[in-house]
Amino acid sequence: MVHVTYQIRDPEDIHYLETQRSMSKYGKIRAVVIQSGSDKKRAAIYTNGTEEEIGASRIVQLICHRWGEENAIKELLHKHLINYTPGYVNEELEQQPLVDNPKVTELKKKRAGLISELNRLKIELADHVLQQPGEKRKPSPRSQAEVLESIAVTKSTLLLTDQQLDKLPPQISFAEAHGGEKLLRHNYEKKRFLDAIKLFAYNLNAQMGRLLLSHYDRRKEILPALSMIVERGGYVKLERGRLRVTLRRFKDREIDYAARHLCEDLNRMQPVTQDRFHLPIYYQIQ
Repeated sequence: MVHVTYQIRDPEDIHYLETQRSMSKYGKIRAVVIQSGSDKKRAAIYTNGTEEEIGASRIVQLICHRWGEENAIKELLHKHLINYTPGYVNEELEQQPLVDNPKVTELKKKRAGLISELNRLKIELADHVLQQPGEKRKPSPRSQAEVLESIAVTKSTLLLTDQQLDKLPPQISFAEAHGGEKLLRHNYEKKRFLDAIKLFAYNLNAQMGRLLLSHYDRRKEILPALSMIVERGGYVKLERGRLRVTLRRFKDREIDYAARHLCEDLNRMQPVTQDRFHLPIYYQIQ
């Protein structure tokens, strides 16, 4: 049995049994079967970690805390826009790098093919010219005149290709080579700045939750209660150099009580606006 403690839940005792199970692809594998909840449901945890690497009691504690971690990740992602996988702000490069001109590459391939074709035609012409009377050779499908005509056409096409190559620059910008698509770069400085703001908002929310716990004893509902207070509509008025923030009252007496005392806690911190005026802020409930 393992005694598992939580941050916002009552601790519980988890019964478990360590055994082995056979799996088709892995053979025998270590399994820890746990039983929890009022309905006594059982679940098997499979692991390739040995007893020396990780004990069964540690496995049970990790699996029991798993859902809390996943819920925390969801909150970070959806409420604070903190993605736990690496991500960066992409920006277009102001000066696109030079790359090989794709048209030049294509024309060079075409030119190489024309040269090969011209050499083949010259060999075919040589067979016509050097053929001796009565000599048996493989019959050519074309006459000597047709071969000469093909050679002239190939030379003309080769000359035109060389003229086109002379007019094209060997290198052009990446954007021009890819139809306007530009190379991007990761703005690490902007990401660090944005992440700092997100983490500050998350830590501020956590600290507000800790303050609210002094006036609202339902630990499981502390985050929804805090959201109700923070997102509550109200009025803002500047009076005698003080910015007065008045929230509409709550129908729920417990929430209203907690919100009023939370405002008192904030006022004792003597908050001010973050602009150049640094006006004192006073929070209250209507």
